[in-house]
Amino acid sequence: MKSYPGKSSFIVRSSEIDYHGDATIPALVSYMQEAAWENTRNMGISMYDLLERGLTWVLQRMRVEMFRYPKHGETIIVETWASGRERVFLHRDFRIYSSENELLGQATSVWLVMDVVKRQLVSVPEFITDIEVAPNQEPLPFAKGKLPQLQEPVYTQQMPVRWHDIDLNRHVTNTRYLQWILDTLPTNILEKQLKEIDVIYKAESVLGDTVISEAGTTEEQTIVLHKLTSQQTGKELVQAKTVWAV
Repeated sequence: MKSYPGKSSFIVRSSEIDYHGDATIPALVSYMQEAAWENTRNMGISMYDLLERGLTWVLQRMRVEMFRYPKHGETIIVETWASGRERVFLHRDFRIYSSENELLGQATSVWLVMDVVKRQLVSVPEFITDIEVAPNQEPLPFAKGKLPQLQEPVYTQQMPVRWHDIDLNRHVTNTRYLQWILDTLPTNILEKQLKEIDVIYKAESVLGDTVISEAGTTEEQTIVLHKLTSQQTGKELVQAKTVWAV
């Protein structure tokens, strides 16, 4: 069986916009994940299919680049496809289009498979590797390499993990981390346009934890580095870099 691309359409809702009327990054990433879910479901490897085997998908990294943000009420089409495989790392790409076929944004992501009982990563099972990865177009550059370390935090927030922060995997959903990353920043940065975000998910946090979100600018004032840490364990949960318009 070959992998094949999928297309899903969404209408930007009022609960998913900022005060400019633009869709937020967490909302757009949610659309992309929903499109990926639909695409994998049609191939028999959705999260529900994996959960039946005691496994689940885990997002390890995602890099998003936006050219224009869709507005409230705008219809968008998210195209997604499996773009490659390297050992235990499975790559998936996305492109977001307007209803007039304008390219609004694009993203590349890296996924792993986890045992839901042992909470450990596992080798990619045969029922997934048996699917031939056949991208329908040139893959985006894989999200690889290290991100710069945040050395001197300027902005800090504490985020308690609550019931509605938890997903099917019983840990904080990755879009909530994105929201916390952005919520830590002051208004003078948030008022600019977020052009790119690169996020590495390193560890999970669960109900009852408190997450420390830290951020600081670099010498290039358009780049902000981020780090999310568990207050309880001291583990680094998330590392990220955001790039903002001048």
